[in-house]
Amino acid sequence: MSNQKQEDEAPYLSYSESHLSDEYHQKLTKWQHVRLAFKAFRLLSSPYFARSDARRLFLLLVTLMLMSSAVRVIFSYISRDYWSALSGRDEEQFYNIVRNFCVALVVLAPLNVLYRYQRERLALQWREWMTERMLKLYATNRVYYTLEADQVDQSKVDNPDQRICEDVRSFTHFSLTFFLTLAISIIDLVAFSVILYTIQPMLFVSIISFATLGSVGVAVIGQQLMRLNVERLQKEADLRFSLVRVRENAESIAFYSGEPMEQQQILNRLDQVVDNKNDIIVTKRNLDFLTTLYNYVTWTLPLLLLAPAYFGGVIELGVMQQAAVAFGHVLEDLSFIVWEFDSLAEFSASIRRLYQFLQAIQKADPDRDEHSPLLGGDLYDVDQKDGLILPTVATRGPSVLSTIQLTPSLHAATPLTVRNLSVSTPDYTRTLVKNLSLSVNDGDHVLICGPSGAGKSSLVRSIAGLWTAGSGSIERTSDVCFLPQKPYCPVASLRNQLLYPHNSENQSDKAFVQSDEQLIAIMKQVNLMAIAEQAGNGNVEAGLDAVLDWSNRLSLGEQQRLAFGRVLLHRPRLLILDESTSAMDVQSERQMYDLLREWKVSYISVGHRPTLVEFHDSRLEIRGMGEFSIGRIE
Repeated sequence: MSNQKQEDEAPYLSYSESHLSDEYHQKLTKWQHVRLAFKAFRLLSSPYFARSDARRLFLLLVTLMLMSSAVRVIFSYISRDYWSALSGRDEEQFYNIVRNFCVALVVLAPLNVLYRYQRERLALQWREWMTERMLKLYATNRVYYTLEADQVDQSKVDNPDQRICEDVRSFTHFSLTFFLTLAISIIDLVAFSVILYTIQPMLFVSIISFATLGSVGVAVIGQQLMRLNVERLQKEADLRFSLVRVRENAESIAFYSGEPMEQQQILNRLDQVVDNKNDIIVTKRNLDFLTTLYNYVTWTLPLLLLAPAYFGGVIELGVMQQAAVAFGHVLEDLSFIVWEFDSLAEFSASIRRLYQFLQAIQKADPDRDEHSPLLGGDLYDVDQKDGLILPTVATRGPSVLSTIQLTPSLHAATPLTVRNLSVSTPDYTRTLVKNLSLSVNDGDHVLICGPSGAGKSSLVRSIAGLWTAGSGSIERTSDVCFLPQKPYCPVASLRNQLLYPHNSENQSDKAFVQSDEQLIAIMKQVNLMAIAEQAGNGNVEAGLDAVLDWSNRLSLGEQQRLAFGRVLLHRPRLLILDESTSAMDVQSERQMYDLLREWKVSYISVGHRPTLVEFHDSRLEIRGMGEFSIGRIE
């Protein structure tokens, strides 16, 4: 179904705080709410269980589940005879039952252990598979960047790390626990209902009435838990995110003496967490009143109903005990939603957040393999009977958008050729560059300059393929390297800082790994030998293998020189530098560009510093509002 058709037939759902909008939910009936959750669950879970190995594990689990249910029924009869023998003071019968119990314990009890083990094992494998799959989808075609930059037609998805880690764990673990418990409840309900009915039909009628009353009470009292749990996930994630930001930006905050503002923002988010938790506690308290009543009534109601028959000598004590056990099982089975309502509310929140996240990935990567559906089904699946549409994120801007066509090729005729390129802001409300045509030949050095906000970095992102809003075409070599103003330093050794994005520990990168002598020579060229010596306590080779927090260990200028070291190691055909020497002194900047010119690589620089002019032979000035000029530097 097309997006336009969906706009015409149903209201869009807006995810502003990672949960479904109240406006959307008010338009759904209770039955549609249930169908919505189950349809989302089916789309999330079906890809894993389409695998033959997953189905085999699940079949084994179901078999153990059925055997575990049979064990409970068998032990109820053993327990009945046990208490009857005690009541009748039949010593011989008592010890016979004890022997039977021991045999049953040895043979049957391990089934319960194996069932729980298999359930946890399958949940873990499912989590591993789903997390790896989500990470792959998140990393493919730079989806992680697109979502963070908010360049797709949707509201920004909050806390993707929490969704991949915590929500996947909650979804996979609780899915198996909940649905297997539901299946066991149905089996137990049938088995123990038969036992109750054979003992006394009134027991069966009374328990049905009591469980129905309790379920209605839970539906009324606990209806706010689902919304509160969705809010809890988002507010907890926001609080953690605030603390992480303080750690990552500690120096900047310290320079500004911004502790009061940061502390106040964290405390404000803490207040939101506390308020939300208080609401959850109050709602749970009201539910506890009902569940506690359930527990006490479960102890006494079956005994009260059977007491006349027992005291009249019609039934034995063992039958009383079996009836109490059966009554408890049936009540628990009928009241499944009562006991699981809190967990079910959290589970529903995880389903929503995972579904929204995967849908955002699909929108950010619309050109993925159409034969490998992201969710195992059509995201725009409409139920024609009642018009129920799985909620999606809100779109904005024109319904049909032009995009920049990027064609990277290892054997491109020139390092870069731009034809009739227009670059727009992501919402297409403003044109930054209009109808630019440019050719960069081998050995050319181009400087891109202009006022801040004119679109220089946006043009670089378009060349990289990170920015697609606009029109025109870009043909460039795929042998290209981009140097941002703040280089990225992964948690790795100094050796792998130079090799990045290659890794000396990966077998596929072995061909790229350089010798220590070559790496040391490059460290000398970019004036970072002192760093290697300090990291290795005077031993440069040991320093290459030192794993430190290089983002905080190195100054920004040192990080920029490290990035130039990567370039010297990779030797691309085209190099694009975006303010890549802004933190260097003039002498270091000159030294870095002298290395590039000696190497005779084609490069494009973005910068404001007047010292950059002498290292380039052409200048592209971006003036803003689509205007630009191109000329030679004399």
